[in-house]
Amino acid sequence: MRDFRAGFLIIAAASFFFFLNFSELMLLPKYIVHLGLSPADIGLIMGSFSVTVVIALPLVGIISQRLSRKHVFIAGAAMLCLATPFYALVREMGPLVFALRVVQGIGFSSAFGILGALVFDIAEPDSRRYFLGVLTAVNISTHAIGPAIGEYAIHAWGYPLLFYTAAFFGLFSVIAGLFLPDRSSAEQSSPFPLRQGTPFMASSLMLGVVFGSLAVFVPPFLLTRGIDNSGLFFVSFVAGSLMVWSFLHRPLKKIGDARAWAISLALMLAFPLGIPFLDGRITLAVLALIFGLGYGYLYPTLNAYLLDVFPGMRSLANSLFVWAFNIGMLFASLGFGAVSETWGYERAFLVSGILGLSMLGLIARLRNRQPSVG
Repeated sequence: MRDFRAGFLIIAAASFFFFLNFSELMLLPKYIVHLGLSPADIGLIMGSFSVTVVIALPLVGIISQRLSRKHVFIAGAAMLCLATPFYALVREMGPLVFALRVVQGIGFSSAFGILGALVFDIAEPDSRRYFLGVLTAVNISTHAIGPAIGEYAIHAWGYPLLFYTAAFFGLFSVIAGLFLPDRSSAEQSSPFPLRQGTPFMASSLMLGVVFGSLAVFVPPFLLTRGIDNSGLFFVSFVAGSLMVWSFLHRPLKKIGDARAWAISLALMLAFPLGIPFLDGRITLAVLALIFGLGYGYLYPTLNAYLLDVFPGMRSLANSLFVWAFNIGMLFASLGFGAVSETWGYERAFLVSGILGLSMLGLIARLRNRQPSVG
């Protein structure tokens, strides 16, 4: 047990600093505007990262079936870290910024794509979901911490310090990675049973659509409601995710997977479907907290369920789950902008919520599939 706790703390530390590096770069669009580039340029630059992730994740999953997950994580964290300070050299729309986004997309895929499998390597069967949930909450917490640190760095010393501090956190991630439990994958080489995994991947895709629509478009939407600081949304969202794995996961686990997922889905969709009732900061905080509760439980438990169903192919299964989520994020980024421009933000969020309801059908399919272990 002591060895497991030490191993998990190292995984959590490596993941935390990795996502601090990543989350500070959520402010990259502000730097693009600072350079005098257009919103269309923002879409191209940020989208190049998403496209790279979508292409790279399945390949990472296949490669990590054969290689040490520790080494795959270190390589990915190093790519994200080493590319970060070079953004300070970007002055225009050109090959440099796209090269950096592609390198970081590959690095993100390599490190994040195998984190779930790392946890499953060392956790006891009856505690895997819990610790994967804790790791997810740790990662989500950086969405509030990283941008806050980045905003302070920008206001104190300018954008170069934003990139240098992000790279500094990335360096800590690489160092922590050196101490990760070193277990070679050595998993079966037979083809992944894609048909059996489709409901899980479809669920992950819909999670990506809902999460992407809120994470990307809530800040500009709040400006239309007279709220110029979106930090409250992210802080409340993180608080909800932390609450789930602090004390709410036990009662949810007791009622069974299907009911717990249905309740979590209802909580998650309260935000996009409740947008018409958002009339101030208090309502914003409550809806974001409820959204965090639902999403914070759904993502890691569905991910864990897939890894349990395919115990011999966890690297590939985890990569495909993250891959589907990022496809959903990409759809949200491209589709939500077009819908909101035509119909307005409120109707676009309503569409996102309705699409999220389709997960009820997927949950009904998953309830009859039993994983190999709890």
